[in-house]
Amino acid sequence: MKKRLPALTACLVLLGVHSHLASATESLGNVVFIGDSITAGVGVRDRKTSRYSTVTTRLLMEKHPNVQEVNLAQSGRALCQQGAGYAEQILKREPDALVVQWGVNDQYWGFSVAQFVARYDHLVKTIRASKPNIPIVLTTLIADFRWESNQDGWIGRANVAIQEIAARYGCRVAYNHRALDHDRKYYADAIHPNNAGAEAMAKAIVAAFHAPPLSVNNLSLQFDQGREVRFMRYVFLPQREGIDPEWVRVKALTKEGFQIESGIPIAIRTPSMYDRGKTYRVRVCTADGKEISSEESEVAWSRMLDFTIDPKGTEGALSVIIERISD
Repeated sequence: MKKRLPALTACLVLLGVHSHLASATESLGNVVFIGDSITAGVGVRDRKTSRYSTVTTRLLMEKHPNVQEVNLAQSGRALCQQGAGYAEQILKREPDALVVQWGVNDQYWGFSVAQFVARYDHLVKTIRASKPNIPIVLTTLIADFRWESNQDGWIGRANVAIQEIAARYGCRVAYNHRALDHDRKYYADAIHPNNAGAEAMAKAIVAAFHAPPLSVNNLSLQFDQGREVRFMRYVFLPQREGIDPEWVRVKALTKEGFQIESGIPIAIRTPSMYDRGKTYRVRVCTADGKEISSEESEVAWSRMLDFTIDPKGTEGALSVIIERISD
């Protein structure tokens, strides 16, 4: 049974990113969906009407009446099993947008996270080079119940990597794993979503279409597994109890701070980006301005900062502010 803890939210007023759908998406035509049997629609009652790609297309039509679904699913296959010309096959379909769902079968067929990530990065890099302006939506992998003892370790690491690839190539992220949230009511079997699961995935994908893409200036991250999570040279060390999933969501990750939601304390080490020999303060405050913690540290030769955020039983929004206090 999944344990639910009170959420810690650490918020900071940062430089906002206000971009929504780019002009290229205002007249969407071909939306190409790639992936495995989940994309094919295995598990839903009627693939012609209920698979997540079809539901996504139907929802997108509310604002984009010319949108067309192009489903290139390969049931039973993995991304790591695709040939050298896979990206070119996709480009031949002239996508105005691309939705990528690969991953669960790469785990199933025994490929390592490193192999999967290398293939995934190459695919997205190739598509982006050819289509620099189209929306690319990368979907996180949903929970896989085929191996109950796995506890999503492979998927958890892959999902972090997918979000880093999104930031690297200016892609949007549909947090399908969060949308289904390990809940078996969304599954027809151990891996395939049912109608409700497909609809939840579709809504997450549509939300991604209407959200700003990730980039080096707009970093966000969600994860629910792992005692050491590395993302864009940040290191997150959630202080977990047991092996149950615990969601951590980080938003607007910048030098000045970030937003974070977590039900557990979490230690953080930043990339090497602060001024050596200078002193910084990390303050954590409630939404009404009450300070619950403050720590100062002088930046050493590494130019990194290390600190821990602890909810201390506080519920609701918290603000984290990172500021240099010495010249």
